[in-house]
Amino acid sequence: MGLNVILMSKAPIGASSCTLYVGGGFRAAFGSYTKEDHFNDTLYGGRMINDRSLVRVLVEEAPSRLLELRDFGVNLNIGSRGAYVGDGPLTAGLGLIKPLINYAKEIGVIFLENSMALDLIVDDSGVHGLIVFQIPSGKIIPIYSKSIVLSTGGYSQIFLRSDNPVRVSGDGCAMALKAGAKLVDMEFTQFFPLGLAEEGKPPWLFPAYDAKIINRAGEDVLLKYKFSKPLGKIIVEDRDLFSRALFKEIDDGLGFDDSLIMDIEDKDPSIVMPDSSLHLIRVLGLSGSRFRIAPTAHFTMGGILIDENCSAGVPGLYACGEVCGGVHGANRLGGNALTETIVFGARAGASASKYALTSKILKVDCSETIHSFQKILDKSQSGSHDIDNLRFELRHSMWKYCGVIRNGNRLRDLLKIIDELNVKVDDATVKSRFDALKLFELRNMLLVSYVVAISSLIREESRGAHYRSDFPNESDGWLKRIYFGMKDGKLYYGMIILT
Repeated sequence: MGLNVILMSKAPIGASSCTLYVGGGFRAAFGSYTKEDHFNDTLYGGRMINDRSLVRVLVEEAPSRLLELRDFGVNLNIGSRGAYVGDGPLTAGLGLIKPLINYAKEIGVIFLENSMALDLIVDDSGVHGLIVFQIPSGKIIPIYSKSIVLSTGGYSQIFLRSDNPVRVSGDGCAMALKAGAKLVDMEFTQFFPLGLAEEGKPPWLFPAYDAKIINRAGEDVLLKYKFSKPLGKIIVEDRDLFSRALFKEIDDGLGFDDSLIMDIEDKDPSIVMPDSSLHLIRVLGLSGSRFRIAPTAHFTMGGILIDENCSAGVPGLYACGEVCGGVHGANRLGGNALTETIVFGARAGASASKYALTSKILKVDCSETIHSFQKILDKSQSGSHDIDNLRFELRHSMWKYCGVIRNGNRLRDLLKIIDELNVKVDDATVKSRFDALKLFELRNMLLVSYVVAISSLIREESRGAHYRSDFPNESDGWLKRIYFGMKDGKLYYGMIILT
């Protein structure tokens, strides 16, 4: 539309995104798999609390949007229930990112890397830009714009174990909430049961088709919990139940330092493990037949409340991808994550562009906000709390009290811990620009964690990826969605009743 676009990232473009690590599969209505099949499967997977208008957009536009990727240079292959990128899962992420980066450069998109968005510049008329922390220089500056698209990913890093890149810290959700947008479905986090839990190694997904899961007592966990399917089917069809079983074993003290053992015994790894796990064995220098595993936070279904045009409810502010809530409901259907990014990414871009065509740059005075951020840094030069320790305490507490298995007492204890951490973070030590980045992230993580914990406490049932041991059953009375807003610095919540 002839507009100037800046694409900003805390790291080199694409290097810290979840997309880099994806298997490359898109779900869409191709072949005998119809749009109605896709629609119904998505609702069933989301336990019927998805935003149906968003799901309808997803399934209607997915085929054409995916085919359009070929115009951008993506090697897209069509399958029976969707499409996939490249020749295999090990190169799929780069196979999607690299062509899109090259295309964006060719059409004149400006890349602003190693810069963190701290806050939205907003007044009563809408959003007018960003306050940005330039990590290499340590400067805090305003960048004014006519419209903004937030596509910052989810918030899985609030949990101790997550296969998401470390920079995925819920920044978009925190900024949007403070700017007047609403967050919805924040209690729903998808956990993958088999994450690598070897000391000093990243907690990436480490699936196997066939293996025993052993606890400290030497028991076979699959037999103990009466799983009768092959392991490869369990991690696809009974992911939530399996994650709960593993989490309970660890929580009951039957783990090995917060993990269990996956034993492939004398089987050939190339037969009982997918290429992605074999690749990790090679690059991480793993050996033997026994590996430590534990559930890991994989995907967050909650996020910014948007409409079909990706508006976040604040003039000039749009959002797309995992930073949003609504498409997936209580649990995400496999393949819908990448499809969501492409479908709603296109919609968000078009909506933000149309808005910008009828708007003017408005340089709202934000010097006071910039000064407040600078004061945080100045004060933290002589703080008494280590940022990494505070971050660990938050993530460990979220994992223990708001992880795979939750209950009311634990959640109330968690809220007290978050309150205490909010006091401590004001006295955290910043010794470098990288520490400053982690401090700003931690403040966002604390806000998002608080919303997740309260939302989990309010929903007194178990649905999809949200499991309450004190309310273990799904209830028709909870066919509603919980949303949060912020006014004058204070949180409030409400319900969206589904009919």
